[in-house]
Amino acid sequence: MLIRMATPLRRARDVLQTGGLIPLVRRGLLFMGRLFFQYETYYLYEDSLADARNVNEADYMPRIENLTWKVIYTNQEAGEMEAEGFEFRSKVPNAKKRLDKGAMAFCIFVGKELGSVGWAATTQEAKDSLSEPPFVVGFSNNEACVGGLWTNPKYRRMGLRRYGSAKRRRFMLEKGIVRHRGAIPKWNIASQRSVTFAPDIHGEGRYFRFLWWQSWKEKPLT
Repeated sequence: MLIRMATPLRRARDVLQTGGLIPLVRRGLLFMGRLFFQYETYYLYEDSLADARNVNEADYMPRIENLTWKVIYTNQEAGEMEAEGFEFRSKVPNAKKRLDKGAMAFCIFVGKELGSVGWAATTQEAKDSLSEPPFVVGFSNNEACVGGLWTNPKYRRMGLRRYGSAKRRRFMLEKGIVRHRGAIPKWNIASQRSVTFAPDIHGEGRYFRFLWWQSWKEKPLT
């Protein structure tokens, strides 16, 4: 229970620091309502990685000193990294579960402070751990799911997400992944604008949940 509460509490702290009390109250009411009922529509996108080797990562390098890029596969690696002073689990409370299920964490550190993190899954079990909507991913066709993106409020609008995307795309292509798939809520304009490398929005997903009953439907977009 404490682990489940850690993520919303962290987000509440971030909202209070960046937006103030009124946005925090609005988010709190929305969170309480979602405990019982949720209806959300998403844009579904796919990103072919065919051009990833041609992207010059230096073109996306943020003007921030002392950046470190790390890919974390296991909780043992996370523990070793934290022993060196890098913060991770304190900023990503559900990291242990995700790593146990096989998800990979792509991290950018500023010094030893976590600047941003994104996740990728290459199996259904790993995808389920990311709490993403149940959109279809062709894992057997070398596709991967991307989600769980978070940027430290201290470093937002500085290009960390774009740089992380460039690094992650090339890394995944070299691992044999040919395509990323993801979902962004239609209301989240900021996240839509932060998506780089012109992915194709191929469909729309509708998610409905009331207590323990849930429904998911996808339809293509022309």
